[in-house]
Amino acid sequence: MTQIGLGLFSLTLHYLHKPKGRHTWYYRRQVPADLRRHYSQPALLKSLKTRDKTQAARSCLKLNDQVEKEFDRLRRGLPKRRSSSLHQKAIQMLYEYDIAPEIEMDDGARTALEGKFLDHLEDKLSDKLSKEEFERVWYKECDPSAHLDVVEAVALEILRGRYRPLASAYPNSYVHLKHRENDKKFTDAAERAITFLLEFLPDKSPGEYTRAEVRLLIKSHVDKGGMKTATLHRQLTVLRAMFNKVSLELELKEDSLHPFSDFEVPGLREDSDQREDFERDQLDRLRESIKGRKPEIEQLIHLMLETGLRVNECCGLLISDIKFDGDVPHLVVHRNAFRRLKTKNSQRFIPLVGVALKTMRVAVKSKGKSEWVFPSYINAEKEQTRNTSASAAVNKRIKAILGSDAPTCHSFRHTFNTRLRNVSCPRDVRDELGGWAKTVSDGYGSPTDLKIKARYISKSIKK
Repeated sequence: MTQIGLGLFSLTLHYLHKPKGRHTWYYRRQVPADLRRHYSQPALLKSLKTRDKTQAARSCLKLNDQVEKEFDRLRRGLPKRRSSSLHQKAIQMLYEYDIAPEIEMDDGARTALEGKFLDHLEDKLSDKLSKEEFERVWYKECDPSAHLDVVEAVALEILRGRYRPLASAYPNSYVHLKHRENDKKFTDAAERAITFLLEFLPDKSPGEYTRAEVRLLIKSHVDKGGMKTATLHRQLTVLRAMFNKVSLELELKEDSLHPFSDFEVPGLREDSDQREDFERDQLDRLRESIKGRKPEIEQLIHLMLETGLRVNECCGLLISDIKFDGDVPHLVVHRNAFRRLKTKNSQRFIPLVGVALKTMRVAVKSKGKSEWVFPSYINAEKEQTRNTSASAAVNKRIKAILGSDAPTCHSFRHTFNTRLRNVSCPRDVRDELGGWAKTVSDGYGSPTDLKIKARYISKSIKK
């Protein structure tokens, strides 16, 4: 424990350490007993590469945050840190020895190429192991994988045709194969699904699980409580998609026959809470001028209220998506580099009426040179929307106006659908507007189509 003086204040850092006789500061921390097997030493010791106490304190805090996340991942059955797919790294290593597993070639040529890689492994093991240990490996009395680094071990398994990754290794491969490395939400969902799996079942290759174990997993989570059946079903769905994609792309035939392809969750959605709609007087109060320190929040509320758009769809709107010319002002919801759409049907044309039209005219005029309607909720560096921040800000404003028991902004979508249903809007039109389904009509997005939609939305405001 080290005291750092910061003017009138002092900071106590538990893991900041300066060894006797050294000038440089170090980060030192004991590895928890339950995680010792994952580390070669009982304590972590890393130079912070500075003599300055203040700079060392900053580096110590940053490093400790990384270590805490590492410990958390290990306790959830995940690798120490997120990384590129091990399979991809192993394939790249084989390419460096001119071995392309996916290319057909005669046995003699392949054997010659593989020999170079195997010679490399033999030399490494010979230098690393004692004579007795090396002979045990040579005579196949023990598996050499335990003495190789993880990438070499995977490359060797691929060569042997015995590569079958454990379930805990699937998220990295899945994220890589789906090209979603920069999508934190997607990555977190894949890792949560594996944590869900490993809470009650051992870490095995997907094809090694049994139907009985899948039923046990479902029963264990139901008995534990605290998780809605819809959430439980979603975790199983993510596992199924992940196992299907990785086993297909990596040609893991044994694991493509995993038992998560079909499952049944007892009482599915019977425990779901009915999402509350906004009352008419609440909507009227929100339609009034609700100016605050940040005008974008008012604009988001007015836009979602009269269009049923999701928060992420609003945040990802470009100025060019807003169309004021023509008979019916409208906006176009489509996928762009910063915003994925929830489903293919989410691409749609929505008329702008009432406060949504008024607020969009103001929003577009006030953005100057920005190409985004809501630039505050765009992360240009990561090419993502800040939809979580937007949702939190909007919900805070709603509760400030309507009270702490008011519905959240997501209820705008449900209320929007209810309003349309109450004015006898046809199901196919409601589904189009909400992004739940597309019509097969050739007039989708045509002036006539927009006029029909605008008429129903306007009618729902008045009623």
